[in-house]
Amino acid sequence: MAAMAFVAIARPYEPSGWVTVPNVEKDGHVQYLGKFAVTRYNEQTKAYLEFIKVTEAQVLDRGTEHYTYKLVIEVHDGYAVKLFKSEVFQDLSAPGQPPVLNLDTIKSSYASKEISVVNKGVE
Repeated sequence: MAAMAFVAIARPYEPSGWVTVPNVEKDGHVQYLGKFAVTRYNEQTKAYLEFIKVTEAQVLDRGTEHYTYKLVIEVHDGYAVKLFKSEVFQDLSAPGQPPVLNLDTIKSSYASKEISVVNKGVE
């Protein structure tokens, strides 16, 4: 009987860059991040935007436990429904700890004024 040998070749993981999140309206984690972004924006700017839903999302695949999300968030500002764009950074590298989210920027798709907001984490 002939002996057979199998050789496994390990290749380093290659991040794929920005990846569109499928079924974003049903993705509970992405919806959580959108709601969190709006809540932090309201707290730090004294605005009152009501979160409706995340309508589009992309995640940056870096091949690590650090993720950056680009979100398009539908909100109600008391007068009309508007779309806001946000980038949220999430670090999952601390086992047993809640994710730390850093909200880089959030801006209205209909406004040219960009508002920088920094968050220290989730309570």
